[in-house]
Amino acid sequence: MAPRSLDRLAARAGYAAGTLAGRYPRLALPIARRRGHGSVAGPETTIVIEGYPRSGNYFAVAAFQVAQPRPVPIAHHTHAPANVIAGLRLGVPVLVLVRDPEEAVVELVGIKPFLSVPLALRGYLRFYEPLLRLGDRFVAGSFEGVTADFGSVIRQVNERFGVHFSEFEHTKENLEAVEVESARLAGSRTGPGLPLMRTERPPEAAEASGTRDSLDALHRAYRSSSLAGLRRRARRVHDLLVGTVVESSR
Repeated sequence: MAPRSLDRLAARAGYAAGTLAGRYPRLALPIARRRGHGSVAGPETTIVIEGYPRSGNYFAVAAFQVAQPRPVPIAHHTHAPANVIAGLRLGVPVLVLVRDPEEAVVELVGIKPFLSVPLALRGYLRFYEPLLRLGDRFVAGSFEGVTADFGSVIRQVNERFGVHFSEFEHTKENLEAVEVESARLAGSRTGPGLPLMRTERPPEAAEASGTRDSLDALHRAYRSSSLAGLRRRARRVHDLLVGTVVESSR
């Protein structure tokens, strides 16, 4: 087998193992600390902001920081439900970012070509499904709400947790400040990260990557009949978290 094929298999195996371990704080969070993957919740944490990759993570963390009168310690970018669970155990506010599964999965595979659509879709489920049992203990912010009206999302956090964070206003000046803060966050990340999850390009460069033809092919792969069951699960998870449907009590 060619070296590149072996590298691809190893990277996929590493991603699969990471998403399986991601629900266990005692396992996932020490690994994240050791490999410099995101910011792990700890005693100094003021809020946890976590989501599956390509779900507005950079924007939310940067915009939250820009809105506050002084820097606050935020746990973020581990892309593991374990960080959400750790934040809840610490008793700090937790905001979970939720994007349409097709858009999030396709964009992730578009910038991480060693990933496959089925593997990334399973990663989506492994991130969000463990959070369903936590009920309303956190605030779920939709991608659309976070990127268009983040002030209202912060207001939900304040009301849910009885805190008083400053709300973000979508002004030209603030959005420019978010771009600067996003670049700072991207540049401040150290260590090798977890397999396939670390992107060295700044967020705006990642957004522009991939051709329309390649993205169309990824959308077709996502909609293939072989993934129908996984798609239904992902849609259910998304809709439950953002409140589009109500879970049956039966």
